[in-house]
Amino acid sequence: MFKKTPLASAIGAVTAGSLATLPAVAVAAAESEEEAIDEVVVVTGSRIRRDVSDAPSPITIIDREEIDLTGLENVADLLRTTTYNNFGSFRERSGSSFGQIALISLRGLGADRTAVLVNGRRVPGNPFTGTAAVDLNSIPLTAIDRVEILTDSASAVYGTDALGGVVNIILRDDYEGAEFEVGTDMPTREGADSDHFNFVFGASGERASMLFTAEWFKRDPIFDGERDYSKVKVEDPGDGTLPDLGVHTTGVSGGGNTAFAPGFSAASSVGDCPTEVYAGVVENPFGVPGTACGFGYADISAQTGGLDRISTYLTTNYEWQPGHSLFFDNRFTRIASFGRYAPAVGFFGVPGDSPYNPFDTSADSYPKLADGTPFPFSIFHRFVGHGPRDDDTERYEIDNVVGLEGELFEGTMNYEVYARNYRYQASEEGETYILQSQVELETELGDYNLTNPLSQDPAHLAALGRMAATLYRDILTDYTAAGVTLDGFGANLPAGQIGWAVGAEIASTEYLDDYDSFREAGNILGSAGNSASGNRSRWAGFGELSIPILDGLELTAAGRYDNYDDFGTAFSPQFAVRYQSVDMVVLRASWGQGFKAPNLTSLYQSRSQSFNNVTDTYRCAEMGTSPCPTFQVENFTGGNPELEAETAESFNFGVVVEPIPALSFSVDYFNIEIENVVTTLSLSQVLELENVGTLPSGVVVRRGARSGNARGRLVSIDNVYANLAVREITGIDLRLHYEADLLDGVVSVDVEATKLEEYELTPNPFDPPTDILDSNGSPDRRGALTLRWARDTLTLNYILRFIGPHGNYSSHHTSDLIGVYGFRWGGEIAGGVRNLMDEDPGIDEVNGWDDDALYLYDVAGRVPFISYRHSF
Repeated sequence: MFKKTPLASAIGAVTAGSLATLPAVAVAAAESEEEAIDEVVVVTGSRIRRDVSDAPSPITIIDREEIDLTGLENVADLLRTTTYNNFGSFRERSGSSFGQIALISLRGLGADRTAVLVNGRRVPGNPFTGTAAVDLNSIPLTAIDRVEILTDSASAVYGTDALGGVVNIILRDDYEGAEFEVGTDMPTREGADSDHFNFVFGASGERASMLFTAEWFKRDPIFDGERDYSKVKVEDPGDGTLPDLGVHTTGVSGGGNTAFAPGFSAASSVGDCPTEVYAGVVENPFGVPGTACGFGYADISAQTGGLDRISTYLTTNYEWQPGHSLFFDNRFTRIASFGRYAPAVGFFGVPGDSPYNPFDTSADSYPKLADGTPFPFSIFHRFVGHGPRDDDTERYEIDNVVGLEGELFEGTMNYEVYARNYRYQASEEGETYILQSQVELETELGDYNLTNPLSQDPAHLAALGRMAATLYRDILTDYTAAGVTLDGFGANLPAGQIGWAVGAEIASTEYLDDYDSFREAGNILGSAGNSASGNRSRWAGFGELSIPILDGLELTAAGRYDNYDDFGTAFSPQFAVRYQSVDMVVLRASWGQGFKAPNLTSLYQSRSQSFNNVTDTYRCAEMGTSPCPTFQVENFTGGNPELEAETAESFNFGVVVEPIPALSFSVDYFNIEIENVVTTLSLSQVLELENVGTLPSGVVVRRGARSGNARGRLVSIDNVYANLAVREITGIDLRLHYEADLLDGVVSVDVEATKLEEYELTPNPFDPPTDILDSNGSPDRRGALTLRWARDTLTLNYILRFIGPHGNYSSHHTSDLIGVYGFRWGGEIAGGVRNLMDEDPGIDEVNGWDDDALYLYDVAGRVPFISYRHSF
């Protein structure tokens, strides 16, 4: 281990403190050299116990005090504000198949490439997504002691999914006494009002301790109609033409009552398109020339969902003999959520001789069937008479861990042995969806009135009942694991002791995502989904060495071997170097390889049959056929049991400098490249790969017998998930901390910023790399500035956050102001305003509001908040 220097304390601030967390870490680290030496813990990204300032990789720590000084009420919002959340993350979006969960995606590499841990143990992937992505809403904020963010790949330590980085949520275990907190958010705009109540109790004796927390949190949905930028707007361009979808409308789709001629050659509104039901007549639906009966879905739909959560956390520790303890942790969460979409909408076929056909079927240009009757046309219809689609979800998460920990051989070796069972179970019910087969029958019989869905005719009302469907979905992840870790310090070398850690773990997962039979059959308008289920078992062994080479130079080597029963094995090495030749400068570098196991959905999702158009240009060339015809071919999409792991290589180089005791900063350069990324191809791309003989494993093209020298006719295609794409990201992280005595208190300034240099995507082997930086949703810059003043029991905190321009979006700034005051009687009041200037979220300056902006921006607007905490 290194002797602590003033710079080591600085690293404990700059490396281990986010822009909202640096001051407290710096003060704690600087209190005393001897105290810092004693603070040896298992740092995220390593199994060897050490001070965070000795870590060779960049780690950001958000501690309990800093969490309180943000005024945020849940861990998802806390992580979304960090600059490492470069392109944003999925939030509680209404009406999606993700059931109001919240995710984190470090480096923009995907939520399923960010490992989320609780107390150093992986949280299994959420079954709503069918991936390794973790629902952050299930983790109670009250129970958190600190959040550690490792911004370097770490598969050598944690295995799969840690390609973009690691979020390790450390729960509280050392509180004595009791406290409660009650608080509320009061946005100045409609929606997003929230309330919370928290309770904490802790006690300890000579040999035993326990801590219990309980938390209730409720937040209202935001409806699209409650925001000026997303509510329905149909604008007249003023030149005598109709408004054009996507340019002159907001919150409006062509899915009101719109017919499309065979082959989608023309579009036409159906009926009179009354404005008391629809949004009027607009032009060019989906780019098809003609008119559409528009529908203002934003008058009805929720933008973000509602959430009602109850969470508890219990941890106990019993020292059954000196140096050896038995521990038990239990985490329980129950969440009820609500989402709303506008009434169901969808395409269905209508006979060409129907009285609802708005096209001139007598014209020679209108196609006819063999018997001379007009060809059927398609209609895109909104089922207004059924009312909005409401999805209600209820989910439960239970996580139990029991284990032993302690010291062996007179304290020279530490051990931990644990067993764990984790269960995530949910059910979802969706109201007022539509059976496609039934609506086609009711339309053909004339009982359903296409031009007046609000008709009160008894035949029409009866048809509404026969067409309606209630949808169900049952979801489950059951995860069982056990592991052992040993660590300590070994032989003394001239420059210090060798640190080491070894361990092993075994785990099994059962996954189920069961959709109702209607959606399985593809017979629902307004929703879709395929069931998926699977089981996975794995075991892993890992080891790590920390070797002091010279005075100030340390090499860390880590390796992990994983064995999965469903795709094979993976070995992940990592090497890191930390060098400190003078007190004021530390250099650090790391290189590693990692992997991501295929998602269970990608492996086991049920296959769906469809018939899509394709042009078999290669067979035409061999047969001399010109022009080459386009025809429909049977094809199947879904899971692929033959998938391999995604593989990654990462590099990080950083420098930490403390030119004067009160000022410290760090700069880190990083590069991550991921190959064999799982994706799907178009049918034409499948045929291209077949032609060159490089079809990925699991993708199959079936043909009939050869015709002379020409390949046989297409019979069917298995176009399943495959290992095809490449992602590479390069960027720079900057952290700065400065503090001084000023205005009878302590003033601190913290800056955190990330600048991405490139983010290249290669979607398939035939396409060149594309740099997506600065395109919509992909800003190359994020930053934050924190100014804090603290004196006695009063702390004032100001946070300025910045997201750079991207695509049609301009740069975006928000400001938060928070104050905390402690009373002598044990009470503490906190209050402030988030988004002080009431800034709108980012808006596409060309096309207007896009729901994808929810990933990057908060939509609550200005949010005054207040809370009171009392300790006993």
